[in-house]
Amino acid sequence: MHDLKQVKLKLGNQYIISFTGLIEGEHSFEFDFKQEFFDEYELLNARSGNLNALVILYKKTNMLSLDVSLKGYLEVQCDRCLDFFRLPIQYQGELVVKFGEDSSGGNDEIWIVPPGEHQLKLQQYFYECIGLCLPISRMHPDHADGTSGCNEDMLRRLNSHSHDIHEEENDPRWNKLKDINK
Repeated sequence: MHDLKQVKLKLGNQYIISFTGLIEGEHSFEFDFKQEFFDEYELLNARSGNLNALVILYKKTNMLSLDVSLKGYLEVQCDRCLDFFRLPIQYQGELVVKFGEDSSGGNDEIWIVPPGEHQLKLQQYFYECIGLCLPISRMHPDHADGTSGCNEDMLRRLNSHSHDIHEEENDPRWNKLKDINK
């Protein structure tokens, strides 16, 4: 149990920006997402991935502005054939950090932090940004010739178990029910 806490602490420390010693102006930070990140956030349903985040921080006297861009891929399972494939991920967003006592006025794009705060913990923010990039249905992209990128053997098996809808339309038992309305 003690080792698990250490892993979570190390992971959390990787995605922190300390801004107290920074002069006013533009600063850039780069973050890489390793296997520990994907293990921590199992809800992403990613086996692995290679993601990079670039954060441009603009420090002003009374606020911080962050331009966040994520780029890379996640290795996810196809909903159709169940094989894994690389899903490209790309995100662009802006986060504004204001200083104040009332933290209830913030939202997803505006954080309000106490005046004595000296760092931004971005781990959860990155997780949410990645989650926004994931489509509801995850399927292999089609090949250039228009054929499916899914596992052909699995598609054949699926097609062998599907039935033809037109056969049901020609069933004579249903024709008698159509006459009820007349």
